[in-house]
Amino acid sequence: MAEDSPMTEQQQQQGPAAAGPQQQQQQAGGKKQRARARQVAAELRNGRPPLWWKDRPSYRCPACGQCCYKVPAFETHILRCCPDVAPPEEWRQLLADAEAQQAAQQAAQQAAACTAADQANEQAEQRPEAAVAGAGAAPQPPQAPGGSSGDDSDTDGSSRHSDQQQGQHAWQLHPADAAVREWLKLVEQREDEQRAKALDIAFRQRGADGEPLKQGPPEVAAQLGLPLERAAALLAAAKRGVPLAADTDHPVEVLYEDDDLIAVNKPPFVITAPKHRYIGGSMVNRIIGTMGFEPLTLHRLDMNTTGVVLFAKKKDIVDKVHAQFRRKTVRKQYLALAVGVLPRQHFTVDAPIDRDPEDVVARRVLPDGKPALTEFSVVETIASADLAGQGTPASRSDAALAAALAAGGLSLVSCRPLTGRTHQIRVHLAHAGHAILGDDLYGVTGPWIGRHALHAAAITILHPRTGQPLTVRSPVPPDFLQAMAQLGLQHVPGAEFSPAAGEDDGTAPAAAEERAEAGEAAEQGAHAAAAAGST
Repeated sequence: MAEDSPMTEQQQQQGPAAAGPQQQQQQAGGKKQRARARQVAAELRNGRPPLWWKDRPSYRCPACGQCCYKVPAFETHILRCCPDVAPPEEWRQLLADAEAQQAAQQAAQQAAACTAADQANEQAEQRPEAAVAGAGAAPQPPQAPGGSSGDDSDTDGSSRHSDQQQGQHAWQLHPADAAVREWLKLVEQREDEQRAKALDIAFRQRGADGEPLKQGPPEVAAQLGLPLERAAALLAAAKRGVPLAADTDHPVEVLYEDDDLIAVNKPPFVITAPKHRYIGGSMVNRIIGTMGFEPLTLHRLDMNTTGVVLFAKKKDIVDKVHAQFRRKTVRKQYLALAVGVLPRQHFTVDAPIDRDPEDVVARRVLPDGKPALTEFSVVETIASADLAGQGTPASRSDAALAAALAAGGLSLVSCRPLTGRTHQIRVHLAHAGHAILGDDLYGVTGPWIGRHALHAAAITILHPRTGQPLTVRSPVPPDFLQAMAQLGLQHVPGAEFSPAAGEDDGTAPAAAEERAEAGEAAEQGAHAAAAAGST
């Protein structure tokens, strides 16, 4: 029977040290809980609430918001953090004045006490007979403040205990407490003035040609005479203090909305998020102006790309949605008008993308670039579209585009990026020899459309709150349809969402992992090829 017991005799003799890690952890947790319970009980018996420390007086730095509970600690922090608005000489003079005032008050109190003692002695000397006559009388018991006799020890003890309880938790303030708080109001005003100057330097100063100057912390530091670290913190705090601009003149087309998410239809020539807090013109500013709340950006579209954009309404779901983008489980579908007649109905472009060494904006396919994978499906095609007569090849176009222009034709293509590189769809279609219509970098421009013909038609995610698949679709924009009609390409509504075009048939969540694995495999293969080439 001894062999079947949970603990052997030797383990029992060794005590807790012989127990397993899980049992030791449970025992330690139980000890902490019991100790905390005893602490709370003691605090309640003493009349102090468990969160007593929240009422503790503190001093907050106007520059960075750091709180200190003691004047010496606050002195060390604020003189190091922002001496430009909190000069050390002012601080030292403030403390010296407070000490002098405290010394004067103590001297006055001592003088008053001495005067009162002298007066009491004089009165006692002037009435010696009354004191002698009163010595023969029977002593009377002292009366309590409420009228009861001193024999009521319980009442007197309770009163003393109550007085002790009331004064027990009164925080002892520094002699300079009132002066420090008044001085901090002046420091806050100076900090606001410094922030306003930093914003003017960084964003509102103009050069000799009248154009805005692009300036940052180095320029702020130079003009205000501050260390670079302080200037960077000052400018960052100033930008955070400026509320986002609200665009009230532009309505927002809402495609989907619930308590956590909102999906809107982005028109062309509008950026997704603002470049600066005080400059509007983005979808975020339009949502603020028309719907009254500040959305949280989950992903972005290029300025000239139209279509569905998702925003979060609550902070706790942002990380959950971003995790889906990182795992490549978000299913995105774009529509593009591609130059020429594509030879295959379905094809995949697996080509790494990196910055174009000859253009700061453009991207191009390079062997040592970042892995990029895109699936394409042809939705509709017209071979008779003549683009060469009125089209102008873009600056970064190549011979393949020239051949496609000469051959003629136009195709409506459904695009599914499995990775998220900048200009990925535009670069991959150009790499396949069928650049996007209207693309002023890689394609051909003309009178048909004033931007690249790329539209974010649909997006599918797992709802961060419910875990259920959520698909949001965006209608094809008018300028896109007008370009198709002008070139003779008939559009059948919904054709881009048909199973033949790769539309989501309800298996998106199950296929998401497969697409993610395909994207990861492409990345690994590209890295392996790059490593082999380097060797």
